[in-house]
Amino acid sequence: MKRIRSVFAVVLAACFLPWFFACNGSLKKTTYDIEAQVSGDTLSGRETVTFFNDTENSFTSLKFNLYANAFRENAAVSPISAQYYYKAYENGESYGNTEIKAVYIGEKEAEFSVAGTDENILEVKLFGELFPDEKVSVTIEFTVKLAEVIARTGINGKTVNLANFYPILCGIKDGAFFECEYYAVGDPFFSDVADYKVKFTAPKEYVVAAGGREVSSETQGENTVKVFESENCRSFAIVISKDFEVISGDFNGVKVSYFYYADEDPQESLSDAISALGYFSETFGEYPFPVYNVVQTKFVQGGMEFTSLVFISDELEKAAKREVIVHETAHQWWQAAVGVNEIESPFIDEGLAEYSVVLFYENHPDYGFTRKQLIDSSEKTYKVFCSVYKKISGEVDTTMTRRLNEYKSEYEYVNIAYVKSCIMFDYLRQTVGDNKFFSGLKRFYDENRFKIAGEEELIGAFERAGADSNGFFRSFLDGKVII
Repeated sequence: MKRIRSVFAVVLAACFLPWFFACNGSLKKTTYDIEAQVSGDTLSGRETVTFFNDTENSFTSLKFNLYANAFRENAAVSPISAQYYYKAYENGESYGNTEIKAVYIGEKEAEFSVAGTDENILEVKLFGELFPDEKVSVTIEFTVKLAEVIARTGINGKTVNLANFYPILCGIKDGAFFECEYYAVGDPFFSDVADYKVKFTAPKEYVVAAGGREVSSETQGENTVKVFESENCRSFAIVISKDFEVISGDFNGVKVSYFYYADEDPQESLSDAISALGYFSETFGEYPFPVYNVVQTKFVQGGMEFTSLVFISDELEKAAKREVIVHETAHQWWQAAVGVNEIESPFIDEGLAEYSVVLFYENHPDYGFTRKQLIDSSEKTYKVFCSVYKKISGEVDTTMTRRLNEYKSEYEYVNIAYVKSCIMFDYLRQTVGDNKFFSGLKRFYDENRFKIAGEEELIGAFERAGADSNGFFRSFLDGKVII
């Protein structure tokens, strides 16, 4: 029987060798090789994703999130909340979609389907079973029709925002692909890191900001073709505009650039970004990427983070803009580097980013805010929220371990994931002392950089730093603590 199985295994290996292959240590990474071109309201793309199975399970199919499909007409889940709907669609409703043209494994067409609860998942059937420590390369040809909408993905009056424009592998939880619906509340994303090479073509009148290191640029007729590379990238985003001005600086060899079109003091905004990079590098651990791009764009909320690139809304006043730049910069540690399943545990990265703002201002007194002022303000905001919800509903749910779709409104989500979580981290600091608190933060970053971290990893980092924090965290997460 053993001999028969061995022969059978050899035959299978020979049959599937063009598609599945084992890897040595230097190749154990997932990679994206993307070519994309924008023309009018259409993005045409082709990507080859080489998926490395670093789980203990085998796979017979791969699943990709199709985030841009959320903007199609009659989508079951709207990507824009009621609070921002009319602002986002300032010129009336507009629709987009993703169309998968073809899928190949090697040179052979593969079977695929667009499924999920809201046509949000591309499932590609493999030609066999992909075992641990094996890779498979899948090529996807796709087009994205861009809606006219002020959002992460879409065309607006000043920029074209191209976040989440490509099929991206679903993050892996418990050895299986985790599907993300594009909820309007919060950031409905969960992805593992990969290495990216992106060749992007746009009309030459556009200035291109991208979340990676530019390795080449050339003009081809009426277009500009740029190639970007990004290692350990959680999500790759691009913003283009005919109106961008660009200024750049340096932080310890990291090129920091600010793309803007309506800023009275752009140098100050660039300086804020560089100062934040410096403080967070010293406090949490070294900034892990070679570039950092801060991009002013039309956006209905204050900002949004991606690996090496952040959105900053063009509607922010000076003080709010500074705070958003600092907050989004902190996300380079808490989400870009230390990943979180933002569907299930958004309080981790949002709370840490919000408390990072407190730490930054506390250590930059010339900006005019103290730690006490900021925490007092957070407590007041949170207590008002609790009072309002009790009057409306008769009770208030203060649990923090909820999925995004379990929040009744953006107001509730912000007060739990941002405000309460920020208060939680300050109370922890008061309880365990500065030495253990900052040691815990550094451990959390160091132990989980380029990985996915959840509640256990967060609590464990502080426990290993000598802080008896399990009961403390549980009282906050379960909604038992009274603020």
